[in-house]
Amino acid sequence: MNAGYVRLSRDDDKRNYVSIENQKLIINQYAADHDTVIDRWYEDDGVSGYIFDRPGFQQMMADLDKEIDTVYVKDFSRLGRHNAKVLLLLDEFQERGKHLIVIDDNYDSMDSSDDTIGIKTWFNERYVKDTSKKIKRAIGARQKEGTLMTRPPFGYKRNPKDKTILEIVPKEAEEIKRIYDLYISGSGYRKIANYLTDQGIPTPSMVQRERELEEGRLSKRKVVSTWTDGMVKEILDNDFYMGTFRLRKRARNTVHGKDKRVPKEEQYIFKNHHPAIIDRATFSLVQELKEKRNRTNYRGSRGEWIGSEIPNPFGSCLFCKDCGCRLTPIKRQTSARERKYYICTTYNTKGIRYCSKAHLIEEADLMEDVLAYIKLCRNALCEVIASYDLKDFESEKKTIEEKKLDLQADINERKNQLKVLLTQKVKDMAISAGNEDLIKETYDSLQNDLLSQIRGLEKKLSDLNATVLETPDVKDKLRNALDVVDKIIAGGNLDRRDIELLIERIEVDENGLPEITLKYGLSNLIDYSPAIELNRRENTIIAVVMKLIAEEERHFTSAKYLAEHITALGIKKTKKNIMPYIELMKEQGILEATDNSLKPYNIVKTKEEITALACNFVSDLPAEMTAKQLSDDYLHCFGGSRWHAGNGIRVYPQTKWN
Repeated sequence: MNAGYVRLSRDDDKRNYVSIENQKLIINQYAADHDTVIDRWYEDDGVSGYIFDRPGFQQMMADLDKEIDTVYVKDFSRLGRHNAKVLLLLDEFQERGKHLIVIDDNYDSMDSSDDTIGIKTWFNERYVKDTSKKIKRAIGARQKEGTLMTRPPFGYKRNPKDKTILEIVPKEAEEIKRIYDLYISGSGYRKIANYLTDQGIPTPSMVQRERELEEGRLSKRKVVSTWTDGMVKEILDNDFYMGTFRLRKRARNTVHGKDKRVPKEEQYIFKNHHPAIIDRATFSLVQELKEKRNRTNYRGSRGEWIGSEIPNPFGSCLFCKDCGCRLTPIKRQTSARERKYYICTTYNTKGIRYCSKAHLIEEADLMEDVLAYIKLCRNALCEVIASYDLKDFESEKKTIEEKKLDLQADINERKNQLKVLLTQKVKDMAISAGNEDLIKETYDSLQNDLLSQIRGLEKKLSDLNATVLETPDVKDKLRNALDVVDKIIAGGNLDRRDIELLIERIEVDENGLPEITLKYGLSNLIDYSPAIELNRRENTIIAVVMKLIAEEERHFTSAKYLAEHITALGIKKTKKNIMPYIELMKEQGILEATDNSLKPYNIVKTKEEITALACNFVSDLPAEMTAKQLSDDYLHCFGGSRWHAGNGIRVYPQTKWN
């Protein structure tokens, strides 16, 4: 049986090389001239010759031992364009005793005396590699300039009249915003994907197919009807949605090799390239959350969907101080109320042998603690606004102006070179009759190279002109941030987005007291130490207790008396949680325990001595200041929350504040 093999690659088609029909015609004519007939055809249309994993070719090789005796091809390039593999294929035909005839290259496997075969197959391979190199260079130049047109992702489409303009598709943009909101609210990739599928939201491939049908074209791209984790992750990863155009994300080293990811610093990035669907703050927050969840092995919220309450708003940042494990949210319905609290996961699942305490904290108390802590940090924002100096802005402005002048000088220099080049081209054309085509080709190459350089420099200058310096309006931005914080404080509650935006980590100790680490300053300009504020808070309470003891005329005191009086001043304390302060008073030599239950603690220092000791905790404390005046200052600075009053005591006796 005689078989004919024909192949046409995409590149061949673009360059108007011989078509499939012409190849068959040539093979049929050759067979007729040699009194044979082609019994079967094997065909690969639109497949590169550099690879040999082609359906038609593979089928032909599989049938070679069954019924095929002779294979006809037009030339070696139709058989393949990989030098080594083609030569091995020729040897395989000879070893298997099969007849291969290559018409245009005058090759017959029964007569292997032609010594130029290797040169022919090498030349065919060089053609592929040269073509690949030229295409890669052309694409690379367009990537560098940001002019390469790629298929826009889900949420965007190209303007029908001007394909260079990208437009937002409102309906798709809403779904993208919903995905970001769900992720910030605590949902993971799988939960978001299931939700979108259940809601009947079309997938990106379904939207693309619908768009192709509207435009009267149809691709072979596979359509997936259900959302997957990968689709959600791709949307959350893609900075295209905040207006950034990123090119050369992947590249290959060899012809038809595998694409490899290009490092971010080697990619071509164009910011503010097109309208954004997601603002930069939201995108940055999502990236931080992803990194945090990967680091802490977070597996998503158990909460409901949008519009309903998330039962564990602190789920991604709340940890046990002792074992480092995450705290588990628990909800219990009691006869009086619904109780929500957090407890150490290790203690809850493995018991006291693995973590000695429950580290239990009520959600309402934790919310109050965080709000009070944020209020402290708000004051630091005010200080930054008041002390900001605009001298640095003038320096930065000067630097940018210098860069713009340098770029403009480079552009002018290349434009002058282009003028000289065009003048020289005209002269050479005039004196070199008969060589016009060669001269034109040479000068066109040089001209295109200069034009490409000019466009690239002009793009850089345009980007620099569009750069918005953050420094001039930094005070306004900080005031806006201050307004946001004030709104949170006034509302008295934080949602999941607020918590993710403001809080880095919360560690709860064995007594249920939180140690809060904020993402300092919403504008990253705050140099602020929470430890100093802790000292101020605790030291002021200690000074208030000392003042109450100094004002006691009975020469003795009790836990009940101190708890009632400090609570009356606005700092809530019970007999139990006033005891750490009494112990400190004993250490300072102010109180002395007695055996008389009616007079449990004698006051052993004078009023002047107690006031002097109080200055160790609140420096420059006026001797005439009363406990009420000091407590009023405390409440003005810190508020009256549980966190500020505390259920325990954290004392830094040597620390002073002004």
